Amino acid sequence: MDFSKLTAAADAIRKFAETATDAGDKDEEKPAGGAVPTNSAAVQLARDARQSYQKTARWMLAAFAAVGALIFGSLPFAGIADVELTWPNGLWLLGGLLLAVAGIVSAVVAVSLVNEPEDASLGELDCDLREIQKIDAQGFVWAKDKPVLMVNKLRALWNPRLASRIELVNILHGPESSAHLGPNLEDDRPASVTKLIQKLGELESEHAKLAPTVAKHTVAVEGYEKRVADLAKLLEELRKRQDNQTEIGTASAMYTAAATKLDSERATLTTEKQALAEIDDKLRMYQDHRELVLAESAVMQVRGTFRLARRILAIAAVLTLFGGTGYALSLPGATKTEGTPTAAPPAPTTPPPPVYATGLPAIVVVHEGTAAARELPRDCVDRELPAVWIGTGRVPATTGPFTAIVTDQACTGEVTVARGEGRFALTR
Repeated sequence: MDFSKLTAAADAIRKFAETATDAGDKDEEKPAGGAVPTNSAAVQLARDARQSYQKTARWMLAAFAAVGALIFGSLPFAGIADVELTWPNGLWLLGGLLLAVAGIVSAVVAVSLVNEPEDASLGELDCDLREIQKIDAQGFVWAKDKPVLMVNKLRALWNPRLASRIELVNILHGPESSAHLGPNLEDDRPASVTKLIQKLGELESEHAKLAPTVAKHTVAVEGYEKRVADLAKLLEELRKRQDNQTEIGTASAMYTAAATKLDSERATLTTEKQALAEIDDKLRMYQDHRELVLAESAVMQVRGTFRLARRILAIAAVLTLFGGTGYALSLPGATKTEGTPTAAPPAPTTPPPPVYATGLPAIVVVHEGTAAARELPRDCVDRELPAVWIGTGRVPATTGPFTAIVTDQACTGEVTVARGEGRFALTR
């Protein structure tokens, strides 16, 4: 196995995980805008919890990718071209690849679930709770101060996200619902998210009615204050001159009327401001409870999603393991890697042929039509000729090549015969 390739793959996965984590941290430092204020302690705790879950999910994906690189990085993918799609080898190959791809895709989807945004408004949360708790014409249904659920427990056991929503219903709509949703929301039934939405709507409607009235009286008070100040200055100047008592009387009457109207507007403004302050105090209190509820919902949702993603990642790891194993078993020579020394051939069991000395008697035959036959007389071709072998190595093959000295009186001389152009045999 080429461990250098595996080490390089693992380093690449580690760098990818560190980069993804750093980038995610930089992005999450900027609070997302929305209808919910971002400066409360509850919202900050929810954001910290979500960042923690997302960071853990990214490291889980990095670990999964590292394991996948170790599995598939050691397999010869180039050998897939040599695989014959026959039964059952083709099934192992295709099935293994499909399982591995399914595992990898499931891992990516699982981690992406943790990065999905949670409910950002009470309306979305109310719709989610209505899928869990039973409702009738009057709204949510309780029995013995506990919410009546419509979800099968077996589904909740398999789906952690659903289990987290059930837990959220029991928290928000349980015996301590007023502590989460706010006081004075109960009537014939306990407090609920729906009643909190209605209460916020009523308070905002009252605020919308009182705010223009307060603004109107504020402007009136400012106008009368300016008029009273101007009339007081005019009356003072007229009294200093004392030349026209009629003008002084008229100015005095106007001053008295303006001062009376100013006092009336101030009293009305004080009353309206007090009413508006009471509405604003209640509105701020219920808005704080809205932040608290949304923060609790965000934590519970991210927790359930994280648990679901962790379960999917575990299944994806098993799929990738079995898929990689099936694929490896279907490849020809999957266990053979580059650089592996081949085994030495077994030693021969028969002894090598002996080496003969020069000058052994032999019989040679030169075939007609060959190059060696053209060097011999016509009568010396295609007949056995006595000769002396002059080689010092191994005995040549019967069909040559060989070199010998012919001792026949009519054909005396040295002859060299190529392979297939004659025959050779020792006589002893």
